[in-house]
Amino acid sequence: MYRQHIPELESAKTYGIIGIILQFIGVAADVFLHGLGFIISIVGLILLLLAIKSISDYYGNGKPFRYILYSIISSIVFGVISALFIILFLVPVILGISASSNPGSAAPALLSNIGLIFTVILLVILAVLIPIIFEYLAYNEIADLTGIGDFHTAALLLLIGIILTVIVVGVLLLIVGIIMLIIGFSKLPDYAKPVVIDQPGAQDYNQGFNY
Repeated sequence: MYRQHIPELESAKTYGIIGIILQFIGVAADVFLHGLGFIISIVGLILLLLAIKSISDYYGNGKPFRYILYSIISSIVFGVISALFIILFLVPVILGISASSNPGSAAPALLSNIGLIFTVILLVILAVLIPIIFEYLAYNEIADLTGIGDFHTAALLLLIGIILTVIVVGVLLLIVGIIMLIIGFSKLPDYAKPVVIDQPGAQDYNQGFNY
């Protein structure tokens, strides 16, 4: 039976695998080489975006690409807002301590900004959770479109892992989730057909081409 070659999925497979690996390497390298690690992560992110865009285009469903864009945008927005609030919190505290000759003035300065402290904590939590939720939705959509369950598993592991990063098991779950993503991208078929919308008469039409 004739099978049509699908370049979109082939490129998505390559870009996805390399992109995930580069992002992982970039995060690890950032510990020792801050600038280089950041650049590697950005290159990996771009490749991952290209992979998800190819999958969305092929299956005619823009949700995976939109969700991953929402993840990136929300991460940037909440990250910037969190940084601004941290600055707003630190500057008055530092100025208050430096203006006072009493070393014990640090505690009152902190207590006077207790509301700002909780705001910063909330923003940091949102900056972590909201992007990973959009990633979860993106990979779940990819799993539904491709029929590759590894994306479902990876999405769940990444979501739980990021919540549990305060303990060692969370980091382990993130690593396993990344591995499952690589496996999922590696299973993208070079020969496939998009999701067929069930329409009246479509089943009889398709059966005529089953050899």
